[in-house]
Parts: sequence; C-alpha cells; structure tokens
Amino acid sequence: MWSAIKRWWQTHKARRKPWTEHRYIALDIETSGLDPTNDQILAIAWVEVSPPVIHYTTGRYYLIKHDKTDLKQSPVIHGLVKKDFIETSELCDVMKALAAELNNKILICHHIQLDWRFLKQAAKHCDIQLSPLALFDTLAFEASRLKRQQHHIQRGSLTLSACRSRYGLPEYDSHHAFSDAVGCAELMLAQGYKFAGSSKSSIF
Repeated sequence: MWSAIKRWWQTHKARRKPWTEHRYIALDIETSGLDPTNDQILAIAWVEVSPPVIHYTTGRYYLIKHDKTDLKQSPVIHGLVKKDFIETSELCDVMKALAAELNNKILICHHIQLDWRFLKQAAKHCDIQLSPLALFDTLAFEASRLKRQQHHIQRGSLTLSACRSRYGLPEYDSHHAFSDAVGCAELMLAQGYKFAGSSKSSIF
C-alpha cells in the first residue's frame, strides 16, 4: 500500500513541473476500424519530444502482424493494402517497446480517447502495463480553446491538418502513422509555446 502511495505522490509531483521540463511521446495509430474490441491496430508510430526539440532519431514506425485478411476501409483511409504487410512486427513486441518508452513521459495524441482505447486493449491482450505520466490530447486542447473564445466549431475544423493550419504549420500527408505522429508533436509544441510560453506554467 505504501509503495503505491509513494508512486502516486512521485507521479503527482512530477506532473507539476513546467511543461517544458517534461518529456513526451507523440504517437499515432492506424486501425481497421473504430472498435478496439473487434478491430485491430494495423500501424503504429511514435517520436520523443523534449521541448523545443523533436528527436526524429527516436522515431519508430511499425506495421503490425494481424490475423484477419479484411482491411475494411484501411486502403481508402490509410492507403494500407495487403502487400504493405509483407514485413510486419508482432503486436506484443511493439507494446513492450512502447511501454518502455512511455516510462516517465507524457503521451500525446490527436484524439487520444480513441488511440488510448486501442492501446489499452492491446496492452491487456499482451499482459503489459502502459503507464505514461499523463495524457495530452491536442484535439481536446484546441476544442477547449475555441470554445473559450466562443467560436463556432465547424465540421472538420478539429482535424490534425486543420488544427495545424491555425498555427501556420506546414501540410503533411495525412493518415500515415509516422507523419501524423510528427504532426501531432509539432502541434503540441505550437500550442504550448503560444499559450503557456516558456514560463513555468503548465498546459495540462
């Protein structure tokens, strides 16, 4: 019990640091659908961030071995087709690598609610614990910001591409796990420096 309380206190204390002193993992996944119970992770990518730097050499991109041959809408949405999966990684091997990367880091995603549900399902399947220091959703941050400014949030205005454009960030090819992970990392940095600056404040 006391060890659990100690871990909680250490995590709570760590989260109070200025946002620029944290380390982050920006992550994106591509899936065969929207239901973590019945659909699968097809691709996953991440990159480490230490504001103001994105460490591109830490970037990882994996195509995941899967049992089903039905890619559903993936060829249309993600461009992933059967021939892309000639060389694949085992899901549990990737989850082990991700668990190690997330230790004492904050996980960043664009629409983290969906990605985190898939990640938790995969971790449960592999009997692995994912324990990021915190979760940060660049989409939710932008939605909250627009609502505070009493903006009407138009359909499509919260996509990763649309959010990036409001910060003057360049366009990337969307729906590729690695480019979206990098795009998410850049968006988080833009949000952080614009609204929290380099002060000791937090954006969480």
